[in-house]
Amino acid sequence: ATNIRVIDMQYVIDQNSYFIEFLKKIEKDQSLYKNNFKNNEIDLQSELARIEELKLILSNSELEKEIILYNDKLNNFNLEIEKFNMHYEEQINIKKNLILNSVLEILKKYSLKNKIDLILDSNNYILSSGSINITNIVLDELNKKNIDTSFEKYN
Repeated sequence: ATNIRVIDMQYVIDQNSYFIEFLKKIEKDQSLYKNNFKNNEIDLQSELARIEELKLILSNSELEKEIILYNDKLNNFNLEIEKFNMHYEEQINIKKNLILNSVLEILKKYSLKNKIDLILDSNNYILSSGSINITNIVLDELNKKNIDTSFEKYN
């Protein structure tokens, strides 16, 4: 008989104590920038309102210059937000991969020790007995490992 186990990999990663701590650090680091982005967004909205008021006063060419300046500021703002989001997404992916490698290491040891022939991710099968689910066993082992929660700060 084939000895099979299942694991919910996403749950293991998301519930890992080091990953949770890491996400809190990321959130704290992001908060300062988010406040600055919010202030910049308010400034841009004020700038747009000012341009709307100037429509009645300025000539078409002067108004067009104002609109071009505004669009440049808006594009730069959007690029900065995109850069910000990509930076943190990359940091999270790096950490998830690190954790995934630790999980795979744990699974290799577990399968050798317990003579397991096949381990499936719980998202890739239809039905199983709860007795073959090793998610909590692996999560407990993963939480015992010391995983670095540092990351590259945004600048």
